[in-house]
Amino acid sequence: MTRIIFVDDEQRVLDGIRRFLYPMREEWQMSFASNGSQALEIMSRDPFDVIVTDVRMPGMDGTDLLARVRDQYPGVVRIVLSGQSDRNLTLKTAVSAHQYLSKPCDADSLKLTIMRAVALKCAFTDPSLQALVSGAGTLPSIPSLYVEVMNKLEDPEGCAQDVANIIAKDPAMTAKILQLSNSAFFGLRRRISDPKDAVLYLGLDTLKSLALSVKAFSQFTVRPSSRFSIEDLGRHTILTGMLARKIAIAEGAARHEVEDSFMAGLLHDIGKLVLVAAAPEKYEQAMRFAETNGVHRRDAEQKIFGTTHSEIGTYLLWLWGLPDNVVEAVAYHHAPGSCPAVKFGPLTAVHAANVLAHECSAANAGAPMDMEYLDHLGLAARVPVWRTLIEQAAREQRAA
Repeated sequence: MTRIIFVDDEQRVLDGIRRFLYPMREEWQMSFASNGSQALEIMSRDPFDVIVTDVRMPGMDGTDLLARVRDQYPGVVRIVLSGQSDRNLTLKTAVSAHQYLSKPCDADSLKLTIMRAVALKCAFTDPSLQALVSGAGTLPSIPSLYVEVMNKLEDPEGCAQDVANIIAKDPAMTAKILQLSNSAFFGLRRRISDPKDAVLYLGLDTLKSLALSVKAFSQFTVRPSSRFSIEDLGRHTILTGMLARKIAIAEGAARHEVEDSFMAGLLHDIGKLVLVAAAPEKYEQAMRFAETNGVHRRDAEQKIFGTTHSEIGTYLLWLWGLPDNVVEAVAYHHAPGSCPAVKFGPLTAVHAANVLAHECSAANAGAPMDMEYLDHLGLAARVPVWRTLIEQAAREQRAA
């Protein structure tokens, strides 16, 4: 049975949650705490799957509580349920909360958010891997881009557009600001798929708080003699995103699918950052195994970690509440034929763009195009057309 703990210093809020989630009592075992210390004491006695907490509470606030839960129980899904008046304090939870809900929150939204998180944990059964992904509050950024962003944010003359242009080149910073801008806490009524739009929506003041005070971004630490290059990963992902967007446009996709194709292309390898940040020695071992045995790196990941960067990235982005279209594309970008939904969309665009981008690299470490999948969609004949777009995307990348 799924175990969930709700934390709020207002008894009427806890009573309301208890009342409208009463129908779930056969599926969920729910506990309630009026402060952070009490919550930690309850969690020390039994394992929990999800914590839902307010932020502004006397004594230990929600920020401190979630940070301690992240450190002590990294496999627990962490959800903030807080009021708009807590904006500055809630920003501090950016490195420890997975999702944000605003008070007042209707029962259906809360229930759906929890059910989604629980379903994901059930699908991802290895506790050590759950902890690895769930414990990732920040992901490492490309050092040069990290320095550029910090300099722009500290510059009195800096503007949001300049910051947006830099962040849009970095998968880690893009994932974090899309997590925040698409959360219910900011009250936006439409989805944001473009990292530049997300930066402009959040604004410079919020970005400065996130980067300088909260430290929601982190710099990748270069390891001597490492086979992993975050710069190479960044170049590949931005090229994949740009090409996926061009493919979606060429196939007449709707605007939101075009935007989702770019976002999914930029984030399709985000799982590699999670693995490298959490277990650099093991990831180095996986890369060494791939070289020695002449196999694809994802096969080496499966051998060493028991999972792949696709699955890890899927888990993280789903935890962070990113759009289903994007999560689906990340999940199946190496094996689109395994996806239950058989239609053109961001998955198709990202799969093709990823293969074509790898073909352009010196290493050419990617898998071949799934022609059986494309033939089933009636798109096999479009591959030569998509190949003509790669040079356009490469030129735009160089000019950016």
